[in-house]
Amino acid sequence: MIKTQNLSFIYREDNGVAAAGEEAVLKEINLKIEQGSFTAVLGANGSGKSTLAKHFNAILLPSGGKVYVKGMDTSVPENMFPIRQCAGMVFQNPDNQMVAALVEDEVAFAPENLGVEPKEIRRRVDECLAAVDMTKYAQSSPSALSGGQKQRVAIAAALAMDPEILILDEPTAMLDPKGRKEVMRTIKTLNRENGITAVLITHYMDEAAQADRIVVMDNGKIAMDGKPREIFADVEKIKALGLDVPQVTELAHELSRLGIKIRPDILNVDECFAELTRLFGGAAND
Repeated sequence: MIKTQNLSFIYREDNGVAAAGEEAVLKEINLKIEQGSFTAVLGANGSGKSTLAKHFNAILLPSGGKVYVKGMDTSVPENMFPIRQCAGMVFQNPDNQMVAALVEDEVAFAPENLGVEPKEIRRRVDECLAAVDMTKYAQSSPSALSGGQKQRVAIAAALAMDPEILILDEPTAMLDPKGRKEVMRTIKTLNRENGITAVLITHYMDEAAQADRIVVMDNGKIAMDGKPREIFADVEKIKALGLDVPQVTELAHELSRLGIKIRPDILNVDECFAELTRLFGGAAND
């Protein structure tokens, strides 16, 4: 669905010339995102992860190399509109994305501007609000919603464009734990039940652990790429890149350092409990 070939990017001045001493933010990135996958992109501040995401629906264009979305070259002007229909984007602050007075009008906004027939708009609004579990708030004002609810409306508005790819640039960064769970549940449902290809930019390790694949960025390059168990099992490398690991993975790592033979690839509380029960359950019962 998304392919980059030797992608490089450098921020330039209005005259198109790179600022003096400006380094490339992305450096020779080669990456493929498969249809129906759920990929999380991690990286310390300044690693290039958000810049990479903005190339996936042609908000930014390569300084060097190529980006293809469903086979369409993002640098071709005629491709910009179909690319943005194919790849919807959700940003960090939901308040900056709201333009309408009612939730259902917010979701209908983009299709209306595309000239979609009213009957089709109604269908999309109903389906997209149902997909993010916000149907009962259709007549509510976005300003009256919680942060998590607003972000789910923003996701519904992106879905109303009928995209095959959903790119989410730190969508939970401004939310409380409850809101974060709501949004993550929505993303996973859309990916697993609706088949939408999801790309999540995040700095929360527990969110990344729920993806099928993790790409770790460092200084504009891909430093690690693999399944969550493979990535987080290498605790020392992750920390050397200025990142952390899920808390339960950290616990397993510390127990291992103490000589306890525990699995190094634990990702969640249930797995940790099962492993500790396996190790100590018999002794506890005695």
